[in-house]
Amino acid sequence: MIQYISMILGMAVVIYLMIKGWNPIIIGIAASAVVIFLNGLSYSETMMGTFFPAFSGMFLSLFPPIFSGSLLAQVYNRSGAVETIANKMIAFLLPDLEQKKGVWNYAKVVLGLVVVCGTIAYCGMNCLVVLIVMYPIALRLMEKAGIPKRFVMGILSGGVYTFALGGPGSAEVLNVLAMQASGTPSYAGLVGGTVAALTEIAVMTLVMSVLIKRAVDRGETFELGPNDLKVRQKSDSQNCPGMLLSILPLLVMIGLFNLCEVDIFTATIVAWLLSVLFFWPQLSGMKDLMDICSEGAKGAFPPVSSVGAFVGFTAIIQSLPNFQVLMDGIFALKVPAALILILAIALVAGLTGSSSSAVRIGIPLVLERCQAAGLSRAFVHRVSCFAATTIDTMPWSTAVIINLNISDLKLKDAYPPMFVSTCLATICGTIVCAVVMYLFPMLP
Repeated sequence: MIQYISMILGMAVVIYLMIKGWNPIIIGIAASAVVIFLNGLSYSETMMGTFFPAFSGMFLSLFPPIFSGSLLAQVYNRSGAVETIANKMIAFLLPDLEQKKGVWNYAKVVLGLVVVCGTIAYCGMNCLVVLIVMYPIALRLMEKAGIPKRFVMGILSGGVYTFALGGPGSAEVLNVLAMQASGTPSYAGLVGGTVAALTEIAVMTLVMSVLIKRAVDRGETFELGPNDLKVRQKSDSQNCPGMLLSILPLLVMIGLFNLCEVDIFTATIVAWLLSVLFFWPQLSGMKDLMDICSEGAKGAFPPVSSVGAFVGFTAIIQSLPNFQVLMDGIFALKVPAALILILAIALVAGLTGSSSSAVRIGIPLVLERCQAAGLSRAFVHRVSCFAATTIDTMPWSTAVIINLNISDLKLKDAYPPMFVSTCLATICGTIVCAVVMYLFPMLP
């Protein structure tokens, strides 16, 4: 019993200190200490043998894409390429912005950003790189539409952490892991998955737009943070790169990653080098380039370190014997196979803060039981992918920590919009996917 209590208290410490604005690294260490001491473990052995190995492993995994993505974002900000792309999106999405204000304008911005981010991520682009590169573009759009900044990560997360991860044919790792575990093709559950993806887009667009309208009516306005102001170098009136030149490095990055199977770090670095070359006339010489490298490096360390601290904390929880007992209990629930599939995958995602872990751990444990109950492998594959994206974004998850660091927002401000897109919308999508595939098993 004490192990379960320690898990709950450790997660409570995480949530409380995050709301209070403590440094994530300190939060991870403090929450780990609670679990360690309540279970009578050796502090030094547990920290050195479990916490920091997990911390360093996550650092090794995350730093390359975040660092390269930060460099690319810096160039796009300083050169004005962000302005070019944002202005084209504004002209397409909000041609009559000055004449018409309201929910419809907000909905177009939300939908446009969700679709663009989701499309790029669907092609297999690393979610972190998509977030970092699209973040300044999203700010420009939101500024024009008058959408408060605290909604930015809720909107962007709707594109990269939802249907793009596990939709039919997605090149993201979640869909790939489900393929491997279920022995199915990437497009398994094509119809059910497509309907579910459209449901998620509709829910997040509608609910987010209403919330934005209410916030604006209360007097909330768009306001850049100090870190955003620091990199805001170009204004609309200055000479910016053309649209074709602005999107070319991004297209090269996507092509290298998806078509040539180049790793994401190398693909992003190539895009960064091309952006420096193409946008050199808009930069201020070597001084600007030095600042870009400096700011890009400094911008990469906080999110990676923060995520590493929380991964170390969850690694300690997962090392407790009762954690596995809890997992076994979830998979042994006496409920219909379709429901246990959704509950089991979702709960593992919530406890570990990782959709990939949920699929990797969950599918092998429930596949045989689901098949015995008459559910197809395609059903297990696609429903698992959607279920894994439901509560994997709890306040202690890596996705939330990364988003807070990128946007320099506090949990109490940024999380409600994120909850709408990554929990509410994904729960609706999961239910729709399961119902469609259960009622119409003959569909592809």
